[in-house]
Amino acid sequence: MWRSAYARLAVLTALAATAAYVIAELVPFADPIPAAITAAIATRATFHHAAKETVFQSLGALLGAGIALGIVWLIGTGPLVILLLVLLCFALARLLVLNSPQESPLVAGSMAVTVILVVGTHLTSELAFQRFIGIVIGALCALVASALATPTRDTRLLRRDSEALQHDLSTLLSDVATGLRAAPDADVARNWRDAAVELRNRSIGLDARLEDLSSHRKWNPRIDPEDLASLSTSLEANGVMSARVLSITSDLLASSGGNAAMHIPQAARSPLADLIAMAADNISADDPATSVGRTQAHEAVRIADQTAQIALIGGIVSNINRINEASSEGSDAWGEDHHTAT
Repeated sequence: MWRSAYARLAVLTALAATAAYVIAELVPFADPIPAAITAAIATRATFHHAAKETVFQSLGALLGAGIALGIVWLIGTGPLVILLLVLLCFALARLLVLNSPQESPLVAGSMAVTVILVVGTHLTSELAFQRFIGIVIGALCALVASALATPTRDTRLLRRDSEALQHDLSTLLSDVATGLRAAPDADVARNWRDAAVELRNRSIGLDARLEDLSSHRKWNPRIDPEDLASLSTSLEANGVMSARVLSITSDLLASSGGNAAMHIPQAARSPLADLIAMAADNISADDPATSVGRTQAHEAVRIADQTAQIALIGGIVSNINRINEASSEGSDAWGEDHHTAT
């Protein structure tokens, strides 16, 4: 169960909230309830998100306490205080440079929760101080829990998943090369295409994770800018390869249909399969070449005797050549360390 990110986050969040409550009870002038609530809402599956959240929670508590005391002194307590403070949180979230404009509503909501916790009921300077200290304790517990949730650097995890995607792309192309020699039917070709769609979606997901890391790297000292640059090149290569593999499997699915003009000639299957197998080996190679299998490519295209077949096979050959180029580009991103991250 501990291998599940969701279960690990649930356990660590519960422990963080409990620890914050206990510590706040032991520390003089600290309120345990805001401490536990802050730890629960600030613990994240990634350290950089937790670091950003704790800053907003602490900032919201500090500003909320000071401003709330001023408002209460002027107009007293009541619903109007909550209205003004929440509006103020939205104004601060837009004015502060700690977040992007797209994140402002979420940041404002998070700060508003903290401000309301600080204000509570029967607000006094002593109570505001106790609640602020409790929130700081909860924020620190959330940071520790979030660091334990991702003990491995985020860039290393992303690199490992990138290499796993390359391995799966190589495996799929190997399966396609083996099956192509036996003239696959539409069901087999459709399974290849569906697998390629899943791999392409994984590539898009990795790109989203990299974008998230890049936009929040200032919150996490463990993120190395050089690693981000290498990851960007590697994931861009993965995106090209996954898109080209999807194109190849889509072409093979089209060739397995009822249109005889689109069928790949039997004599062209073997050289085309050899070409795909070489590309599969090239993806997983430590030092991939930019161009392999030119003889097989010429042979496969030469055998095609109809315009549709020439276009189909030529497109597959073009995609394979681009896969070889991308695999070389992705390998160069890591240099001598390629395929060493685990």
